[in-house]
Amino acid sequence: MRKTAIILFLILCFNNAKASPQRPDYLIIGKDTFSIYFLPLHNLDTVTLKTFFDNLKSDSASFGFSFSLWRGYQAYWQLKDDSLYLIGLKGYSKTDEILRKTFPNNYNNGKVFANWFSSYLAIGKDKILKWDGIFTKTYFKEDIFDFKNGVLINQKVVDNYIHVNNGISRLDDNRKNITDTIFSLIKKLNWKKLSECDCDDKYLISVGDKGKIDNIELIPYTHNKDTALMEIKDHKKCIRKFKRQLKNLQFDIVNWNGKPFEEKYHLEMFYTVEGELENWTN
Repeated sequence: MRKTAIILFLILCFNNAKASPQRPDYLIIGKDTFSIYFLPLHNLDTVTLKTFFDNLKSDSASFGFSFSLWRGYQAYWQLKDDSLYLIGLKGYSKTDEILRKTFPNNYNNGKVFANWFSSYLAIGKDKILKWDGIFTKTYFKEDIFDFKNGVLINQKVVDNYIHVNNGISRLDDNRKNITDTIFSLIKKLNWKKLSECDCDDKYLISVGDKGKIDNIELIPYTHNKDTALMEIKDHKKCIRKFKRQLKNLQFDIVNWNGKPFEEKYHLEMFYTVEGELENWTN
């Protein structure tokens, strides 16, 4: 139930902000302050999270949404003595009152021990590697902090981009080259036989955590469930052929915050009047 509520909230927050990058929370460690693209408050249970937003709204002079801050707040966190604390809310004049009312049993001297948080935070130590265009992002190198019930249990520095000998680059500015490379191999298939299967369509090609293509899916043209299932069934032979043709492709490996990351690429193909296969992907 808690996860469902969080998902619904994020949809509400970000549905109209597709072109609006969102501002981060902040993590203070010693004398340094870092931007973090994580929302530890959204790991709260549904009731406490609702109480938090109700208390935000009570500070009517400070509360409000903007295109760059649809969640309505930016939180300050502190890592001290291997524990994570919520210590403030940027721009709110009644921060202490909000925290005290939201966490009546956990508020102490202007801060709240984040005992609900059992996840991780990452701090970038290099340039950005990937981001979703709105909020979450990962860097070439990061400092990862793992927490259990608000207590730091592990800290490590990770490299998220791993070059593989003869591997194809998976950097963002190389996406067109990747789809072109995939298409160039697909085009070498026997299309006189494949044309009987009507293989010219849209596909979603997934590159997995080992830098190999681990899945290919048809993107149906229709939203009708029965028709879409029929399309997928008709394209099974095409997909099997594609997988065999692409099985030896090797890409560089990309992780996200030190964890395995699957990246998806769109590929759209069509037959010309002459019966040649061409790539429609931008």
